[in-house]
Order: sequence, then structure tokens, then C-alpha cells
Amino acid sequence: LALRMCVVTPAVVALLCVVQVGFAEMKGQQASPEEAWRFYAGASFALWTFLMVPLLVTLEAALLAGLEHGDRQWKHLLALPIPRGLHYLAKSLALFGLLLAAGLAFVGLIALGGWVLMLVRPQAGLSGAPPWSFLFGRSLGIVAASLFMAALQLWVSVRWRSFTVAVATGMSATVVGFLVGQSASWGHWYPWSMPIQIFARGGVNATFVLAASLLGASLMVAASLIDFNRREFE
Repeated sequence: LALRMCVVTPAVVALLCVVQVGFAEMKGQQASPEEAWRFYAGASFALWTFLMVPLLVTLEAALLAGLEHGDRQWKHLLALPIPRGLHYLAKSLALFGLLLAAGLAFVGLIALGGWVLMLVRPQAGLSGAPPWSFLFGRSLGIVAASLFMAALQLWVSVRWRSFTVAVATGMSATVVGFLVGQSASWGHWYPWSMPIQIFARGGVNATFVLAASLLGASLMVAASLIDFNRREFE
């Protein structure tokens, strides 16, 4: 299910953006194909980062932790003759890998949606090949900016056995991030609003956000490993 969500969630956002552009009323001078692609891709990434990425992180972390919580498999895993911290590290890498897979899938779906719009909505001005460097660059930036949030969410999901606690934490943090992300002073400090800062205000805080997310994720995983090694699971 966690792997399927890497396709389902970006597909939902891509479909919504195609429908939005498909029914939008075109006014004024028509943009160049490059500008039209960037406008369409930018609108897609905005919806993806502001709403879907935080919810995807919440769900993926809860699903990954739930594999062991649900059947009480932690005791079995921790009895294996390998360092117990490797189990948590594997969970972290799996979550980061799923986010990367979802981001790459979204790039392909944006391109697919653009080609659909060429056929059904030529007034949108899309033509030619998608701006692949722009799409991959933004997508990878979003993934990197999401790592701190993902590390925090995974710790919550593993630390508390309840699926409700993990999901409620992520949803609450997402709502707060929707508000904080609009702040020029605090938006780039809050982990759940870091992904949108890749685009916000012309990306003025993009470099800070990328560095802070990577550093925060590294420190959070290290702290989580210490906590994981000291805990006893039921």
C-alpha cells in the first residue's frame, strides 16, 4: 500500500491540475510554449508541495511503522542478530526512497498531463517537449526539503503504536504549516512548510531550506536511533 501511494497521490494532483487548466478561461496574450509549460508545472508543484506532500509523508510514515506495530513484529526484529538501530535506519531510508519515487512519478505525470492538454486544450499554449531540467530540479528540491519533516514524522510513527496518533500529528502539523508557510519570517523555519519555500517569494529561501532540511533530517535520524536503541517495544 505504501508503494502504491507513490503513484496514487501524484496522480490525483496531476489530474486535478489538468482539469483546472482544461477548464480555465484563457484571457490576454498567449504565452510562449516555454512559459506555458512553466506556468502549468508551477501550478502543479504548488498544489503538490502545499498540501499533498505533507499528507503523503504522514501516511507513508504511519504505514511503514504500522507494518511492525500491527502484528507486534518489533520483538521479532529486535531479536535478530544484527544491530537494532539498523531496523530504524532501514525504515528511514525506505521512507526517503518512497518520497523520491513519488517525486519522480509526479514529474512523469506532469509531462503526461501536458501532452493531454495539448490535445484537448490547445488554447493553453503547451507544445513541444516538457522542460525536463526544470521539472526534475524542482522535484528533487521538494524531496530534499521534505526530509526533515519525514524524519520527524517517522519518529512519531515508530515511537507511538497508535496509527491515530501518527496521522493526527501529521494532519495537525500540515494545517499549521498551511498558515506558517505564508509567513515571510517563519515559513522557512517550520519543517512542514519547508517544501513550499522552494517556490515561495521567488525561491529566496530555497538554499536555506535545503541546507536546514538535510541537516535537520540527519540530526533527527541520529536522535531517533538513540531513542530507538533505548526503548522496549511491547
